[in-house]
Amino acid sequence: MSAYEDVLAWPLIVGSDIVSAHRALALVQEAPGRLELQTTCSAFDAVIVPAVLGADLLVLADRRGQDPAPVPSLVYGTGETVLLVAPGTAAPLIGVAGVRVESGPGGRIALPPSGGSRWDTWPWALDEPTPATLSDGGCLLPLLRTAMASTLTS
Repeated sequence: MSAYEDVLAWPLIVGSDIVSAHRALALVQEAPGRLELQTTCSAFDAVIVPAVLGADLLVLADRRGQDPAPVPSLVYGTGETVLLVAPGTAAPLIGVAGVRVESGPGGRIALPPSGGSRWDTWPWALDEPTPATLSDGGCLLPLLRTAMASTLTS
């Protein structure tokens, strides 16, 4: 949990309070399953899609190699995938059916270990403590269209 604070410099929120990683861990352990750990979408835009669509999109992105770069992503127990892209770049995805965008300091997402969420692709390098490079959200639009078309024909 300290990577959220130390590596990514993301604010951690429990309830309505911004807390340290140490305090967040203590609160979550005191009330397992009852408190949600969140962050604002200041350092990224969050693109939220149904899990099946998200999985297809990530496979397509992997097949393309490094364009876009590996997309940090979360899988929620509610059946959603959250893709993190560079801040202010997800606007082209607003209004696409089945896509929700959270952006800026008013946008929030839940972070692991909350509510059965887990990282599919980490937002930091596992071999050294550096944040992942975030892709432009617009790069996801053609992949999203392809994934949606293949989901509809499956």
